[in-house]
Amino acid sequence: MRLSMETFRSSEVSRRFGFYCDKAMIHPIAVERDGAVRVVMLSAEEYERLARLDHIALAPEELSEAAFSAIANAEPVVDPDLANPIESAVSKAE
Repeated sequence: MRLSMETFRSSEVSRRFGFYCDKAMIHPIAVERDGAVRVVMLSAEEYERLARLDHIALAPEELSEAAFSAIANAEPVVDPDLANPIESAVSKAE
């Protein structure tokens, strides 16, 4: 999947580096060399946000042993108002 973003030639970016750094603070920009996108410039804040996402487990196999153990040993919280939300809403309306 290719995301749509502004693309600039590396020679132009090197000539006006400060300008493109400022532009990358607003939204990522692609830098093209020899007709192909080689790098993407983005703000440090956006990079850090994306780097944090790299540590999110999407499948149980991706969980650390400690995280898996914490989930396996967790006690469920039972809130009677949330046990049956439709019944709770009806009884509160009456």
